[in-house]
Amino acid sequence: MEKVQGQIDVLIKLQQLDGEIYKLKEEGNAKPAETQGLKEAFAQQKQALKLQEDEVKSLQLRRKEHEIELATKEKEIKKYQTQLLQIKTNKEYMSLQNQIGGLKADNAVLEDDILELMEKIDAVKAEIAGERERLIAEEKSLNQEIERIAREVKEIDGKINSLEKERNQVCVNIDKGLLSRYERILKAKAGLALVPIVGESCGGCHQILPPQVVNEARMKDRLITCDFCARLLYWAD
Repeated sequence: MEKVQGQIDVLIKLQQLDGEIYKLKEEGNAKPAETQGLKEAFAQQKQALKLQEDEVKSLQLRRKEHEIELATKEKEIKKYQTQLLQIKTNKEYMSLQNQIGGLKADNAVLEDDILELMEKIDAVKAEIAGERERLIAEEKSLNQEIERIAREVKEIDGKINSLEKERNQVCVNIDKGLLSRYERILKAKAGLALVPIVGESCGGCHQILPPQVVNEARMKDRLITCDFCARLLYWAD
């Protein structure tokens, strides 16, 4: 009986260590995703800036097309104005005047469009300049966060190594067969193989245990297993 009680006491210590190790490993395993999330968020911001830059290029292209069209119509107006000097009939004169008037009306619209495009280009450029400044600061902050996470990972690894050394020392005092059984359950049950009986319930799955199981656990003369979750049970005095 004393041997079983001793083994339970050592297993409790081992479970405490394994619980800490498991939590630390979970925390450490989450760090790469945290880093990746920060990088992806920054990449999205850079992509948004690129879309703004593409918008400026598109607006500038439209402005250039309007300016070319405006220049082309100006040449046509000058050509028709020269032809007016050579017209001999009133009908032809009026026809040319109408064409010139139509071209001038088109140009007025083009000039308004060009002015509007210039204002929009200036506004988007101002937004881009502000966004670039913000992203410079954001990138600095991102790099600091990545460095912080890397330091945390290093600290976690150091704690795990220290706990695993302590674990190895504890394992020496456990029967090999029992240790093998415990470690199989530990792997299957996400780092929780040994649990106390809480009231009349399993401390792992929280199911109500049969009175006989509770009584046997209180005897401490053999290791009891929960019929519901297959974890090892012990009675905590």
